[in-house]
Amino acid sequence: MSTVLLVGGTGNLGQKVAQELHRAGYAVTALVRNPQKAERLKPFVQQFITGDATKPDDVSGLCAGIDIVVSTLGKSVSLNDRSRAGFEEVDYGANARLLQEARRQNVRKFVYVSALGAENYPDLRYFAVHHRFSQEIIASGLDYSIIKPPALFSAFTDLIDLAKKGMLVTPGDGRHLTNPIYEGDLARVIVESIGQPNSVVEAGGRQVYSRHQINELIQRHVNPNGKVRRIPLGLAKSGLPLMKLIDRNLYDKGAFFLEVLQHDVIAPQRGETSLETYLDQKLYARS
Repeated sequence: MSTVLLVGGTGNLGQKVAQELHRAGYAVTALVRNPQKAERLKPFVQQFITGDATKPDDVSGLCAGIDIVVSTLGKSVSLNDRSRAGFEEVDYGANARLLQEARRQNVRKFVYVSALGAENYPDLRYFAVHHRFSQEIIASGLDYSIIKPPALFSAFTDLIDLAKKGMLVTPGDGRHLTNPIYEGDLARVIVESIGQPNSVVEAGGRQVYSRHQINELIQRHVNPNGKVRRIPLGLAKSGLPLMKLIDRNLYDKGAFFLEVLQHDVIAPQRGETSLETYLDQKLYARS
């Protein structure tokens, strides 16, 4: 039985990956910062190690006896996330440290969840660190799989709260397209990729939406009587310079969101679950 170290397992995607790894017959060890959050992983994980991947001492020796590392580790893009560490420290620094340890312990495979089109936005920190680390994996000499979704369904959770408050807006015309993917569907892609040597896998959901369609879909599910307002893109961007001075993490997230709104971001349609179904389940769970 192959042993897998899962890092980022308590996140929305990581939980689904743990389930898929267990279903596929892997023996899973999970690195977790918060043991309480790890409770939900107990049916799928054989061993827990409490630690923080951003701390060198917690990563040292972590990969001993491990065949495969799967990293879904990344800073949340939610605007409600107020953790101090930025994309540089988490998405690049922690993962680079993990890769170094994997090489030192002769791990057979390294699987990393990046972002679709990361190489196209070198001036945006969110994308730049994903691309930079992906290049380091490719150069590492380890067998790798790099998974590149356009977005995860959970990235739209903040919009549910805004729709409830009647504050959901579309910056610009909202015409550009994307196909976000459900975490459970992406987890299957991730686990399948373990058997695909040196692969870069782009994977999106089954349906393509415009940015404004996504907002309208969320608004209809949350409050059909509400209305999605449109605001000029320039107005939305006008607050970025001040945001950069006050909170760099918040600026990086805002700059990321406003940039992707201006481009089509579409991956091969690998997912099965629709955004409509996800929203129904999400709202039912909250009720």
